[in-house]
Amino acid sequence: MTAHAVTDDRKANQKPTPEQVDTYTRRESELRTRFLKGILDTSGVLDLLQRTLELVKGFINGNVQPEIPDWADKENPIIQHTLCGVFDPSRLTTANVFAEGESVLEGEQYLARAQKLDSMNACAFDFYAKPENWKYLPKDVDVIVFPQTVFRGSDGNRYVRYLYRYGLEWYRNVKWLGRGFDRGCRVAVLAS
Repeated sequence: MTAHAVTDDRKANQKPTPEQVDTYTRRESELRTRFLKGILDTSGVLDLLQRTLELVKGFINGNVQPEIPDWADKENPIIQHTLCGVFDPSRLTTANVFAEGESVLEGEQYLARAQKLDSMNACAFDFYAKPENWKYLPKDVDVIVFPQTVFRGSDGNRYVRYLYRYGLEWYRNVKWLGRGFDRGCRVAVLAS
């Protein structure tokens, strides 16, 4: 089961170069040596390490493989997965891809327009779908599509995931790209 990574021009959170790994390893070794010898303030070091770890705590990692839904093809469930970096979940906003006068778009056309935006992938979908993270979802939108991951269903068709609001709760769903998307389908994007 391999995800096909589609790269884009986002530079945040790339794998470190060999030189960066070497620098990190040397500095970490030096810190550990000084810490174990008692040269450094123990409480201060532990506090700084904790703060460093918390820099990404609660952030969404859009550079990993998303959860594979049970309806997806077992051998090749992901057709396309664009890496989206690591970002603060409060940056979620939504965008409309419809031109004036358009009320419905064919699925592939909707997807092409949505993917041109700074839109989110299924990793973000997985995060926002959890009830404890609904607080980040906009109050004025009922359908949020995450277009940067396209799944292959067990039927061979192409799908994207979306969240929809019903009352006070949000539900997971899937949209077949062979059908139309109406104007209420907003795209999950990163606010500047």
